[in-house]
Formats: sequence, structure tokens, C-alpha cells
Amino acid sequence: MGTLTKIDVRVMAVGGKFLGDDIGGALITITDAKTGELLAKGTTKGGSGEKKLMEVSITRTSIWPVNDASVFTATLDIDRPTLIQISAYGPLAAPQAANTTTTSQWVYPGKDITGGKNGGGLFLEIHGLAVQALNPPTHYMPSTAPSNVEIKANVTMMCGCPISIKNTPWYYKAFEVTAEIMKTGNNSKTEKLPLVFDKNAPLGAPSQFSAQWQVPPNRTKKPEIYQISISAFQEKTGNTGIDYTTIIIPPKTKRATNT
Repeated sequence: MGTLTKIDVRVMAVGGKFLGDDIGGALITITDAKTGELLAKGTTKGGSGEKKLMEVSITRTSIWPVNDASVFTATLDIDRPTLIQISAYGPLAAPQAANTTTTSQWVYPGKDITGGKNGGGLFLEIHGLAVQALNPPTHYMPSTAPSNVEIKANVTMMCGCPISIKNTPWYYKAFEVTAEIMKTGNNSKTEKLPLVFDKNAPLGAPSQFSAQWQVPPNRTKKPEIYQISISAFQEKTGNTGIDYTTIIIPPKTKRATNT
């Protein structure tokens, strides 16, 4: 029987806030770095943190304020100084965008690594952007070949913080969103299509980018499958995200002849 030692683990999005309940949190796994033994496992719970997270300047000697910030508190049973490996996987509510980050830390029995609302504990930063293809849905197969199709995506920080037209830390002009469309088969060329921030999204929803794709006519007798990848890039942080969808264009319909 060792000594119970508590550790607060929190996960932040690079350039954003904490991964809270509204984005599903993050799965935390703590193992003994030398033996691989599982020491603790659980999900962060709580909010995304204070608004001032994006307003204060963090220096080398300061720590992040953690009031209303999601946390996983692990209780380790250790009898000696232990090098632990902490892995975070998330956001859990956006599996198509989920990423993993890992760090290591020496822990001494009985010496808790925790903190109050002013900070403390272990922090992990997770890179990326949460990109979700909204239209066309995967395996979209219209009954007749369309002349154009709207390609639309929802793009947020990994913490779920929205991209907005308003003057926020996540201003839409700081993000580049592009669709790449490629027909399956040999020697297919990739078409690139910039997606534009949708200022008139339904119900005023933020974070949505879209563009109209002019569909090449299908001149064959078989359906043609197009793979669409939608990527987002934030130059300031290097954050990148991607999601995929497909569309099936039916063959050209012959006109009926009079008999």
C-alpha cells in the first residue's frame, strides 16, 4: 500500500480555452512511464474557463487561471517517486477532429499536484481545429445529377470556441478554409475551392464556411464518386483540421424518345 497522491489534469486548445463539457471534454490516461502500468483514467469535467483567459498576458512565471475550467482529478497510489506519462485525447464530442497530446512528470508520494481557482496542476495543450463537414453529407447520392452543390463546414477551435465576424480572438479572417474535390479513379485531378465565412448562416450560427461547387457533368453510364476533403488552417498558431465527405453523381440521363 502506497501513499495517495492527487493530480489535477487540465487540457487546453492551442490558441483557445479549456476542453469543457460543451465539447465533450478529453479522455485522460495516466501510466507509469517505466512499466506501462495504468495508474488512472477518466474524463475532464467542467467548463471552458474564464473569458479573461483570452485577455490576459501569460508570462513564463505565471500560470493559467482555472476558475470554471474542466479538470480530471486523479488519485495515484504510489510508494516511490514515479515518472508518470499523461495522455489526453479529445475533444470527445468531435471524434472526427480528436487529437492526442502527451507529457511526462515526476511525482513524489504524498506531494499533490493541484491548485485552486488561481491555477496549478498539470496542463496539456492540444493542437488542431475541429472541422465538421455539414454538406454534402457523407455518401450523398442525389437521384439526378445536380449542376452545383453547396459545400459547407463548421470550423471551431478544439475547445469549441466559435469563429465569428465579431471582434473576438477567433476572427474569421484569421482562418483559411479550403475544399479539395477529387473524382475517384486513375489520373484524377484535384480541384481546390476556397470556402467563405457564412455571414448569413441560419439562426446567426457562427463558425460556418461555404461555397458553391460547379459539378462536372457525368458523361458515363456509371455513377461517379467524388471525395471531398475540407481543411482549415490558422496561420498564427499553425492549428490545422480536416474532415471528409463523399458525393455520388448519377450517370447522364438519356431523354425519352417518342414511339
